[in-house]
This record gives sequence, C-alpha cells and structure tokens, in this order.
Amino acid sequence: MAKYFSVEEMECKCCGQLPADGIDERLQNVLDAMRESVGGPLVLSCCYRCPSHNAEVGGVPGSQHVYGRAADVICPDGMSVDELANIAEECGADGIGRYYSAGFVHVDTRGYAARWEG
Repeated sequence: MAKYFSVEEMECKCCGQLPADGIDERLQNVLDAMRESVGGPLVLSCCYRCPSHNAEVGGVPGSQHVYGRAADVICPDGMSVDELANIAEECGADGIGRYYSAGFVHVDTRGYAARWEG
C-alpha cells in the first residue's frame, strides 16, 4: 500500500471495498510523490468507487475510479487547483482534471495523457 495513504482512504466511500486487484501501484506512487512534493498531508475526497457508487455520484461509465486507477485530491490550504495539478503532472499522473469550483484535482494512471476542467 502507499507510504502516506491508508487502505481506508482508498476504499469506496459507500461499501468499504477495493477493486479485486487492489489500487493501481502506479497511482499509489503518484500520490506518494505528490505528498512528498507538497511537503504535507493530502486529503483524498475519493479513490476507488464501486460501480454503484460511481453511478450514484454521476461518474462517467468506465471511470478510472472504478478500476482503482484514480483519486480526487483536495487542494491543501493556500494551494490553488493549478498548483496541485502541476505537481500531479510532475509526479507522473496521466489523467489530470482541474475542478476549480470544488477545489480538487483528479489524478489517474490511465496509460495516456488526458487533461480537462470540470
């Protein structure tokens, strides 16, 4: 498991489960690198989502969250969405979504670059 994040932080918020093959190791490495770059704790608003929870929160079908390859990271106090997104890129995230109004950055390890604003 990740150095700085517990199993509980990565479990589905509705059922407490993880995907059958666990959380993607590359995602764990990206999150740990982001934590080290920030120099303090990071809070995950969500990581894994079971298919039911993904549908309930309006996640897209086939979301990287359903496969254990994505996390939504809340911006620490004093850090902007753009700053955290830049750190995610430097730390090797493939997918990076900037959610300005909600104050978080989606990071994933989908295997190809993707950028968007939500």
